[in-house]
Order: sequence, then structure tokens, then C-alpha cells
Amino acid sequence: MRTTFISTQSLSNAPRSALPRLQAELSDTSTEITTGRYADVGKQLGVSTAESVQLRLEQAALSSLKDGNASATAQIDRTQTALADIRSGADSFLQQLLAVTGTGGSGAVLQQQASGILNDLTDTLNVTDGRRYLFGGLNSGEKPVAALAEGPGAAISAAFAKRFGLDPASPQTDPKVKDITAAGMADFIDKDLAGFFDEAGWSATWSNGSSENRTATIGLSERVEVSANANEPAMRKLAMAYTMVATLGTQALSAPALQTVIDRSRSLVGTSLSELTAVGARLGAAQNRIDASNEMMQRAQDVVQRRLSALESVDTAEAKTRFDTLSTQIEMSYSLTSRILKMSILNYV
Repeated sequence: MRTTFISTQSLSNAPRSALPRLQAELSDTSTEITTGRYADVGKQLGVSTAESVQLRLEQAALSSLKDGNASATAQIDRTQTALADIRSGADSFLQQLLAVTGTGGSGAVLQQQASGILNDLTDTLNVTDGRRYLFGGLNSGEKPVAALAEGPGAAISAAFAKRFGLDPASPQTDPKVKDITAAGMADFIDKDLAGFFDEAGWSATWSNGSSENRTATIGLSERVEVSANANEPAMRKLAMAYTMVATLGTQALSAPALQTVIDRSRSLVGTSLSELTAVGARLGAAQNRIDASNEMMQRAQDVVQRRLSALESVDTAEAKTRFDTLSTQIEMSYSLTSRILKMSILNYV
């Protein structure tokens, strides 16, 4: 008969040698319980890993588009709020114009109101969301519209003074303002003043904004306009309506000339209100397209997620059972190691 011996060191190393593997498996199982997917997808799926990666990329692209749509929606909402303020101011001013005639000292009151609402218009057109100007169009980094006192007012006053031979330093208070006829005022508005508010004159005198609206990609193959700009015809017509009442000597004009100014301003404000509604409707249509795109992308994400779940998901109940088994094995390993290390031949002497 042949005998062999086993040392205490060999016995103690045997259970400890399995610990790294058991701990690694325990860590992976814990991850699977927490995430609900394989800890090592590549190891589990093999050649199917490529499909998993592609699905993850598609899911990330859809999520990015939805995040961009949320930003576009916020921009549209802010722009719609600003447009509502502009419409409210225009409607209020139109009511004032409809309530007055060219007599009875109404010119001074109208002039003051027009100056205030023109300032409100330029302030609203220059509103920013903290990063860019809402009405700047593609040139959203620069303030879109100059205030009347920042240059346009001086150019218009100079043209007014030159046309009617008024004091260049203060044409509105020149006594000769009262001599301006209705026909003369109409001709000045049509031939001189209008030039400051057509597209070329507006860009040269008033605006640093772009006439091209910003667009956003709202789906895998769709872009829509998500802004309005200060160069819209409605904005220029409103500015012209307010400016003519504010700067053409309204408080000193004769009744016929004042009535001409009031009539032209009424017409411009009325037209601009309709055009502002159209701008709002265009943005509303863009919002509807964004909502529809979000719904479609959500459905696509749901399909992708279901396929990912089929590929990568684990049975969490089975994983929990494995976790408990591995924990028990590790505890047993520690216990055995501890007992073996306590063994000594001295106990038997």
C-alpha cells in the first residue's frame, strides 16, 4: 500500500483559488439584476452583437432628435408669446386710431402713444432666450432691430424736413408743419417714408437680422422653420404705422393732413394683424409637425427597445437565484479556508 500526504497549505489554497472566479461571476450577476441586461453582451450574443450595436445607435439618434425637438418647441412657444404681445399692442393701437379723427387735439395723444408702442415693438423684436435673439433669423447672434433713437429717427426726420422745407434740427415743431396738405403728406408717405420700410430700406436703416428663418431637423428626414424674423412684412408695416404717427409732426398737422396719417396707419396696422396671424399659424403648423414626428419616433423607439430586450434582457429571477448561490459558495469558501487555517498537528499531540 502506498500513502501520500496533503499539506495544510494545499488544503487552504484550494477553496481560495476559486474565489476570483466566483467574485467575478457575482459582480456580473449583480450587474444583470440591476440593469436587466447581460453584463457582457458581446460574450453572450456573439455574432448577434452587431445587431445590438446598430439598434443602440438608432436608439441614440432618435433620442437626440427628440431632445432637439424639445428645444425647438421651447423656441416656438417663446416666439408665439412674443407674437401675441405684438398683436395685442397692434390691436390696442388700432382701437385708438379707430376712435379718433383728425380734429380735436387728438394728434398729440396719438403721437405719444405711437412712440411708446414703437419702443415696445422694438423691445419685443429684440427679445432673447439667453443664447440668441428670437427674431434674428439665421443671424441670431446680433440684435435684430435698432430703436428709433438709434439712427432711424434721425434719417426719417431729415427726409421729412427736406421734403417740406422744415427746420432740420426740429422738423416736428416747425410752425410750417401746419401748412402740409393732405395730398403732400400722402405723397411723402408713399414715396419717401415707405422707402425706409421696404426690404432694402429696412435692412439699411433698421435691421441687422436675417430674412431667412432658422430651421430644425425634427425627424430622420424632415426639416421645418421654427422661428420668425424681424424682417417679416408684418413687422415692417407695424413699424411704419407707428413711426409715421410718432415722427411726422402729428400734434401740429392740419386736420386733413392728420387724417391722412391716421388713415394710412389704420390700413397698415389692419394688414399687419392679418399677417401676424399667418406667421403664428405657420409656427403652429411647425409645432404640429414636431408633435407628429415625436409620436412617430416614440413608436420607433418602442420597436427598437422591444428588439433590444429580446436580444439583451436576462431573467432577473434566475439571475437572483444565481446571485444567492454564488454568495453561498463564496461564504462557504471563506468558512472552509478559515477552518483549514486553524488546523494544527499540535491539536492532536
